[in-house]
Amino acid sequence: ADGFNLPLILLTGIVHFTGVLTMWELEERVKEFFAFYFVLVTGVFGFFMSMDLFFTFVWYDVSLFPMYPLIAIWGSTRKEYGAMKLFLYLLAGSALILPVFIYLFARSGLNSFDVVVLMQPGTFTPFQQRFAFIFLYLGFGILAGVWPFHTWSPTGHAAAPTSVSMLHAGVLMKLGAFGILRIAIFVCPEGWIYWSKVMAVLATAGIVYGILVGLTQKDLKFVIGYSSVSHMGIVGLGLSTVTAEGLDGAIFQMFGHGIMTAL
Repeated sequence: ADGFNLPLILLTGIVHFTGVLTMWELEERVKEFFAFYFVLVTGVFGFFMSMDLFFTFVWYDVSLFPMYPLIAIWGSTRKEYGAMKLFLYLLAGSALILPVFIYLFARSGLNSFDVVVLMQPGTFTPFQQRFAFIFLYLGFGILAGVWPFHTWSPTGHAAAPTSVSMLHAGVLMKLGAFGILRIAIFVCPEGWIYWSKVMAVLATAGIVYGILVGLTQKDLKFVIGYSSVSHMGIVGLGLSTVTAEGLDGAIFQMFGHGIMTAL
């Protein structure tokens, strides 16, 4: 489970560096912008490196909160609407994730939030895994742009300033998919198998929907936003295969899509 994070950490570093360069000529409230920007990137790095449910949740929210001021203050077009919609959707995802983390901690009887400890066979019954998995999938899936919970993404993407837009689609959406991989799949494998067909259907719907709507857009940021929904559907389809090859493919797609979208 730990080796999957390395390409995504590398991706974050690349997008972070290039994002700073794109905002080099910013003149409005420069110190505040880069302060929020670095808090955002710190949360992303912390999330990818965490192997503990508690710190996973903490870094998850640290990476989300700076998005609101970054879009609402330095964004464009409908920036207040885009920032609020993004914030409320992702906050709803957090509201689903935290109770499940507490549920897993209580039901394990191990007094531990350590993912490696909780993923040991026999820690949870098949029913507990199925129950926890679907809520983790929905909670993390909102950030991953899973259809039909994707509508915050194109709106927020179009309203964000350049570097934040690069991080938004290039890295932040990967947090949701990686959360499904590291927490939901590895801690609740029985739930993964049980809900895999539902995951495949939602992923396929997202792929087709993102393509068709993206083709009708005339704003380049909206094109990228909807194409990201489609590409993240490919990631979701890889996660739904219940195979090692599917998981590897999902990680490669996350890395490739992150580089492409940021460019």
